[in-house]
Amino acid sequence: MITQTEGRIILSDMQPHTQTPTFHKTHIWEKGETQNYELEYVEKVLLLPNCTFSLPVSSTHSILIIPFIGDLQIENARIGHKLIEENQSFALKTDLYSEILNPYQDEIVTFFVVKYSMLIAEELNDISIQMSKNKLIPVHRASWIGQFDGRQKGELALANNHKSVLAYVIDGAFEVQDRLLHAEDALLLNSVDVVDFEALSNQAILLIFELALHTKRG
Repeated sequence: MITQTEGRIILSDMQPHTQTPTFHKTHIWEKGETQNYELEYVEKVLLLPNCTFSLPVSSTHSILIIPFIGDLQIENARIGHKLIEENQSFALKTDLYSEILNPYQDEIVTFFVVKYSMLIAEELNDISIQMSKNKLIPVHRASWIGQFDGRQKGELALANNHKSVLAYVIDGAFEVQDRLLHAEDALLLNSVDVVDFEALSNQAILLIFELALHTKRG
């Protein structure tokens, strides 16, 4: 039996959008002014063919890029030109001006931009969800992704003391902590020890972020 926990559903049509001639951005979630999470925001970006998307510049923040449809090329003065495939994720520091390029001539790419209020190691990780179905696999720093068959169940035990989590349905439908979520819906949960979920459709994809509190060092 699932214990009902405090939470808030962020339906897809409640999420703000930004439209430009080169990209469409959905603001899935952003922390409030009184919240002290390490996670600053999560955005979904659709980038038109052969176009670029600029990342914010900050000496104290980092960005996690998660491709969903198509490969990406990330460019800055330190890493040069780095190809990120859609079964990979890449974390980078934002101390330099960086751009994401859609390398295709006639296809839109879709990816997620996750900003952290801290410096994290620049690294490329494999997130081949098709090769590891029906379980959550780590993306980077307290984040997970998984693809599930219909009626497959799972759970995630949280490690931090604050015990808050952001769940986002990339594709399909899920029941997360006894709440129904469709594609592009998000769920913010507070005061939870274990997140329980069940896929309600085949090849459903779930993305989860643990909202740890930011602690200043030094």
